[in-house]
Amino acid sequence: MNPLDFMAAVLPPPGNGYYCVAELTTKYKEHVYKETLEELATTIDNAVLNAYDTYFALGTFKKADDRSAPNVEMLRCIAIDVDCNHPLDLPDAAGVIKQKAYASPKAGFEAIMAFIDEVGLSGLGQPWFVHSGGGVHAYWPLKEAVPKSVWKPVAEQFKRLCFSKKLGIDATVTGDAARILRVPGTTNNGIKSGSKVRGTTQVRFMNSGDFFDLEDIKALVNKHLAGTPYEAKPTPPANVIELPGQRPTLPANVETGTSVKLFENSVTKFRKIFDRTKQGTGCGQLAYYIENAEQDGMEPLWRGLLSIAQKCEEAPKAVIWLSQLHPYSEDRMNTKLREIKGPYPCIKFDSENPGVCTQCVHWGKITNPLALGREYAVEVAPKEIDVKVENEAYARKVLRPEPPKGYAYGKQGGVFIEKDDEDAEGNKIKRQIMLIPYDLFPVDILNSGGEHTVHMLAIRDGDAKTITIPQKSIVSKDETMKHLANQNILASFGAGNDKNLYDYVRACVEKVSVEKRTISVPTSYGWQPDDTFVFAGKIYTPNGQIEVPMQGLENIVANTKPTGAIEQWRAVINLFIQKKMWQHVCIMLAGAGAPLMRFTGIYGMTFHCGSTNSGTGKSLALEAAASVWGHPVHYRTSKGTSPVAMQQRLDLLHSIPLITDEITAKNRKDFAWFSEFVLDMTNGRGKERMESGSNKERMNLSTWMDMSIMSSNTYVVDYFTGAQSHSAEGELRRVLEFAMNDVLTWEPHEIEIIKSLADNYAVAGHMLVEYMVKNVDKLKELVPQVVRRMYGEYHATNDERFWMAAIGAAVGAGILFSDEHCGAINIPMQPVLDTFGNAVRYMRTAINSGTRSAEDVLNSFTQEHYGNFIIVKFNGTDGVLAELGNGGAIDASTTRTKIMGRIEHGAAVGFTDYFIEERLLKAFCSTMSFGYADFKKQLEDQFVVSYMSKKDMTAKTKGPPMRVSVMKITRRSDEEDFTGNVPLVAA
Repeated sequence: MNPLDFMAAVLPPPGNGYYCVAELTTKYKEHVYKETLEELATTIDNAVLNAYDTYFALGTFKKADDRSAPNVEMLRCIAIDVDCNHPLDLPDAAGVIKQKAYASPKAGFEAIMAFIDEVGLSGLGQPWFVHSGGGVHAYWPLKEAVPKSVWKPVAEQFKRLCFSKKLGIDATVTGDAARILRVPGTTNNGIKSGSKVRGTTQVRFMNSGDFFDLEDIKALVNKHLAGTPYEAKPTPPANVIELPGQRPTLPANVETGTSVKLFENSVTKFRKIFDRTKQGTGCGQLAYYIENAEQDGMEPLWRGLLSIAQKCEEAPKAVIWLSQLHPYSEDRMNTKLREIKGPYPCIKFDSENPGVCTQCVHWGKITNPLALGREYAVEVAPKEIDVKVENEAYARKVLRPEPPKGYAYGKQGGVFIEKDDEDAEGNKIKRQIMLIPYDLFPVDILNSGGEHTVHMLAIRDGDAKTITIPQKSIVSKDETMKHLANQNILASFGAGNDKNLYDYVRACVEKVSVEKRTISVPTSYGWQPDDTFVFAGKIYTPNGQIEVPMQGLENIVANTKPTGAIEQWRAVINLFIQKKMWQHVCIMLAGAGAPLMRFTGIYGMTFHCGSTNSGTGKSLALEAAASVWGHPVHYRTSKGTSPVAMQQRLDLLHSIPLITDEITAKNRKDFAWFSEFVLDMTNGRGKERMESGSNKERMNLSTWMDMSIMSSNTYVVDYFTGAQSHSAEGELRRVLEFAMNDVLTWEPHEIEIIKSLADNYAVAGHMLVEYMVKNVDKLKELVPQVVRRMYGEYHATNDERFWMAAIGAAVGAGILFSDEHCGAINIPMQPVLDTFGNAVRYMRTAINSGTRSAEDVLNSFTQEHYGNFIIVKFNGTDGVLAELGNGGAIDASTTRTKIMGRIEHGAAVGFTDYFIEERLLKAFCSTMSFGYADFKKQLEDQFVVSYMSKKDMTAKTKGPPMRVSVMKITRRSDEEDFTGNVPLVAA
């Protein structure tokens, strides 16, 4: 029978897909697909001519160029392959001729015939035979082609029947829908896995047989297999309950975090699988292979075991050991390893080597033998791990402590409890149960005013989230689990695991409370009583930083996280220096120097940037100061912040600057608040307040040693030296104003540098704080030395102590910024000193021009009340003339409240006398913040002053008598008047 006729007998008829013929002799391994067998004639003829090893596929394919089982469309035969020794077999490198399943093709043929007689297949007809050149192929052609889905179960059962009757077939052939077998009439070159194992032989068609009904074969096979270990009857897990309806499933490619973490933490050891197999509780297929490895036909099982071994921790050693048992060459092993797509499941092993898996105690309970070697990789030693903390731009290291006894961390994350247990065979084992699929561990116990809080960290995908639980809740499982759930911490595998998670947290708290001292939670930023410094949500100590949750400081923490790089921040300040923007540099240093106020003995001082023009950089100066400690804009209090809220923020900042832009905003349009704020600022303490609803004073814990930096579209100096009731010298000495009048211009690249400040901030503050906490003793010497130098630099007096302290702190910050200290930036200090000096001279001029004297107070009193003065003129010709300063008449209806003073012209020739009731003068001096004693002394030094206990203010007039105690001031009539606007010698 020619090849095409034979293929037509065992393959589906045309119209059922593509036929395939392949040659495997050349390096191209060419596969040819055609829709008719006739089209393959040329390919087969060429193979015969060239003596190629030529094969045909047992099935037809849906599409060409894909010889895979999923692409198979139809089949029309069941085939087996029996390997036999041949007279032309060649010895291997050791000089040994490998023994096959049968000693010769004749023996193989006889074994097949005995098999079909034993099972009754001969009653259905005779198979077709082909001598493959090294073995025997037997075919049972079907009367009709069938789909792969119909063919596959019968072919698998047929294979099992062969195994059950010990027929030595190649297990990979019978159930493989995409299998290829040799084409009769072609050459067998005796090449196997690249090695010559036999002399060249011919593939010969031996005899034709009958055609079979698939259902007849199926019935006969099932009859023989029923109730035997070889019956294909998968056993479901014992703990599965059959329920009506459709089982819900996750969307495709979606896995739970718990299952992923379980997988990531699992490690599979081939040694463990082997040890269990030796004990009789491992893999039956591995045991079978070890016992029969040298036999022929072990390749399918070897390949399956390689798929398991290559997934194990000891894969390199395990795959070599398995291969050497046969032995298979290393090249062949590597080829198989590359072809393997994944670990064989138990049902695949059962298909390749039936009759073993169904006898296994694990059948139906595990997916594949890897489960027998799997254990969780856990660790208990303390470990530094890299994490990204909330609101931080960069990762940092966190110490994960040793877990409580009986618990462990997964090497890839997760918390496990270790429990003593028994396996299915009653052996004592340690079983790890996952509590949560990510790390959760204690950091500290926090003490906030006597209330203790457990501070933990949860590490998910490298991100650290702070978890807090009131320590008093730990006594209750339900309360603890509620607090955890409220922060998105839930036990794996449902509520049944809650108790294990609670026990873990409880054990953690007990352990940390014994091993570590509690940490006092700061209520403010800046310096703490123990010389630590709070900044960026951390407590900076000489030995490092401690991060703790800080209730009440959340807004500040969020805006003070170091972000970006010091190089980019430095570029902005260097741009200021390059453009000689020394006022802006000074304001930045004032912000940086705020923590150094602690070492000056002065509680506070205020800087003000004023200008009536836009574009002078007032806000930019504030942004630069803010960028030392936080976001250049969000760190500042907004223009809508009330004076009360600003003082509250000042208390929270404590040692880092309060920065406020546009203090002339609408809600603070009454500028009188600023005077009060400036004075409170230097007191270093908030206002005293009473408790609501009681006659009890609140405890005042609002303190600071700090600086405030503000800006507005006016000059506060003008306000303090302008027309106001009170003297403002005290306020002026507590403010240092920079009049920013120069409009700034920028190049495009300079604008980009300025804009980068929004992405690079708080890094300089971080460096400065790290340096300060390690060098507190040095600061105690350095800062006072700098302040003393400022006194000498500016020839300052003690009245200017607030200025000198603030300037000294700012200059000190400039020194600490240098490479000699914290290394943030090197700033030329002489221009800084010169610029501060200009500000000092500006303030001195304002104070000197605005100093109020007793004569100023007297003039103000006269200007304000002149209309109610009695003006008396003694004239020799006309007698005595008297009237009110506003021209009004004095008569019996004139009351005492209308009379504010009396001026007599000419009572003594050439002199003017000025009478004012002392009671009124005292009250007026009080409203002008001018001491009455100082008032009298200054006037007594300048004029002739006397005092009269009973001066009649209405004498020589028609008004009623008014006798009061007065101050009398006498001066020559030709002297310049007091007021300059209202002459005392008025006509």
